[in-house]
Amino acid sequence: MQRTLLMLFVVCMASTVFAQEAADSVAQALLQRLDDARFPGAYEMSLKMSTVRPGRDALDYSYTILGVGEDKSLMTVTDPARERDKQVLLNGDNLWFFVPDVSRPVKLTRKASFMGSVFSNEDVMNSTLADDYLARVLTRTERNGRVHFHVELTAKTRSVAYAKMECGIDSASAIPDTIIFFGLTGKALKQEVVDETGFFAGRERPSKMTMYDFLEAGAYTKVEILSLNERDAIPESTFDPTRIGK
Repeated sequence: MQRTLLMLFVVCMASTVFAQEAADSVAQALLQRLDDARFPGAYEMSLKMSTVRPGRDALDYSYTILGVGEDKSLMTVTDPARERDKQVLLNGDNLWFFVPDVSRPVKLTRKASFMGSVFSNEDVMNSTLADDYLARVLTRTERNGRVHFHVELTAKTRSVAYAKMECGIDSASAIPDTIIFFGLTGKALKQEVVDETGFFAGRERPSKMTMYDFLEAGAYTKVEILSLNERDAIPESTFDPTRIGK
């Protein structure tokens, strides 16, 4: 009898471990698809970004962006006029800011606000989630006939911006409806909500997003993608900080 109970316990434990591994595999695959949904391999994009903070004037910017994958992009300000032609260059783990008529670009710190927005520079720099986080499915539900996953992401190392994230992800599109960002203490710091999706560069992608700052009540940044088109190739020199502005 004891042997039978022991064997039953072992079988149950093995089944539980297998189910967890399967769920993790599903979550990690969703995470990779989420990364793929953000940008094509090489692209040209235009977007608007508006930041609201209580007691301050709203900050409104428009940009054109040339990019390759998630870790190389050159953003050029097109509006407002007083900020036009300023540029932000991302290349790997480095971010530079260039002002016309200034001799050289300035390297930006990771923790500072990105262009006065709720996003930090580190948010802009760390955009490949599948490389930096381990994922597991917390719950699986059905919404409007489609499977919806609640997924927890745990940082692999302390070098990334957030210790943990929780995402609600649609299984068909792999687009999150919301992402909550947690600090090392476990406190929720920010929440990104995908307000709308659109069809860009051959697939459904996020088109309107809002980032809310939990540490500053009433502060948020809205991002709207106006266009996103694939490019055959973008010269590597585009992302060379020594050539920015030339």
